[in-house]
Amino acid sequence: MNPEVLRETATNLIGAYRTGKAIRSIRQHDTEPTLLDAYEIQREQLNRWSADGESIRGFKVGLASVPAQKALDATEPILGRLTGRMIHPEHQPLDAKEFIRPRIEPALAFVLRDALRGPGVNAADAIRAVDFVLPALEISDSRIQDGPANAAEMAADNAGCGGVVLGGHPVHLPAADLRLCGCVLYRNGEVAATGAGGMALGSPLNALVWAANAAPAHGTPGSALEPGHLVIVPSLTTAVTAEPGDTVTTTIAGVGSVTAVLSR
Repeated sequence: MNPEVLRETATNLIGAYRTGKAIRSIRQHDTEPTLLDAYEIQREQLNRWSADGESIRGFKVGLASVPAQKALDATEPILGRLTGRMIHPEHQPLDAKEFIRPRIEPALAFVLRDALRGPGVNAADAIRAVDFVLPALEISDSRIQDGPANAAEMAADNAGCGGVVLGGHPVHLPAADLRLCGCVLYRNGEVAATGAGGMALGSPLNALVWAANAAPAHGTPGSALEPGHLVIVPSLTTAVTAEPGDTVTTTIAGVGSVTAVLSR
């Protein structure tokens, strides 16, 4: 894509946030955008949000499970950025009208004490850098009609970042086996999905390492994982569609529980 088309696509996606109306596919005249194009579009949106005073508060590792990658013909996860307005406390009602087609799934939220600046970050580096872990619910959204057709469209749409609801009970890494921790997702009191931490690249910690090494390659604002940043790792279970009035809870063994409420 040429720079003008990239900027126009970013403008259209930003407009979708504001109007609540999804746009058509970002493909132009049967030309498939590359993943590099997609991250350029994401970068343009982040630049504009930053110019408007938005702060980059962390990262999302999208497509962290093999089934999710296969669904969009991807070979690796997709990185998205979290801004301050996307992060919500639990139990406080969320305005369902802020989202276009929300889906909710459990996530682990790593909170960093120290920076993680790739390339070359390994699991030991990541363990030393993590302050604590929180249970979270990730609200994914799509500003593209019918959802992304491939990994590039998802990356251009900021990895589908919509919102994150954070639990309030911090857990230190030695207290939980993130690879084996079981996870249950409830929607309106009924079990909607089950899974485990190992669904995310074998361990959510592997997803954190991947994010630290992938972030600098894309050169967007906040291209390194800094102290205080959140790194959200979903893909522990399948996502469920969220409707106005829903109450969604997840319980992650050894980590805790968190609840999101969508207003009617």
